[in-house]
Amino acid sequence: MATVSPSSIAPGNAAATSRSTDGRRFSAVLFDLDGTLRANQPEGVEAFIDYARQAGLHLTPEQIILCERATHRYWADGAQVADHLARFDERGFWVNYNRILLAAMGITNCDDCAQRIQDYFDDYRPVDYLFPEAPAVLRSLKEEGYILGLVSNRDGDLAPVVAEYGIAEFFDFTLSGGQAGSFKPDAGIFLKALEMAGYVPAHRALYVGDNYYADVLGALAVGIEALLIDPRDVFATLYDKRVKSLGAVLDFIRTAQP
Repeated sequence: MATVSPSSIAPGNAAATSRSTDGRRFSAVLFDLDGTLRANQPEGVEAFIDYARQAGLHLTPEQIILCERATHRYWADGAQVADHLARFDERGFWVNYNRILLAAMGITNCDDCAQRIQDYFDDYRPVDYLFPEAPAVLRSLKEEGYILGLVSNRDGDLAPVVAEYGIAEFFDFTLSGGQAGSFKPDAGIFLKALEMAGYVPAHRALYVGDNYYADVLGALAVGIEALLIDPRDVFATLYDKRVKSLGAVLDFIRTAQP
């Protein structure tokens, strides 16, 4: 596991010993970044569905749910992503990814659909978008005494990222998969996050994310409660602790029973 500097751990330790959340269900709240606090607009899966329709495919609501689930499942499998990055050039990687999503929807009779969808993606120019409620949610939790951490599957240091978004002041620590030497849903990154939060017991922590396979299953496997942001009810039949927006996270935390 990669070493995280003591200075990056100290704020979390101090927070754990200086704040009291006695009587509350949680003492630490850990957030995912991509898809949870910020996203591309339009999202990649939204663009994929739009381009698939432009390519002549008629998708049912059930197929769209299968597509979104396949998207989350794919990006939660870091070994598969790494293998595909090694095997394909850039365009080939995305064409292969398109084929995976099409197959998940049961579309196997359109040999050139993946290529045509990628042609549309050549003009995809998403906007980097911080959800507008993010600062208010983080500020409220900070003021209420929760230890806050940012735990993401990105490779690099997240400190410059949160500074750019203007939310650095709310976090006691940040931790990337690259820094931890472990990527969600593997246990290592979650255990490192608990350590950086001041060795908070797993059952006193909540992980908030948007990927059922990486965030929910990974957190639950080490005993951390998980809250899934699921605005389109993609995982309604798989998991019950869900909210439709980041703003609803506050109500979930405040009403959680010890």
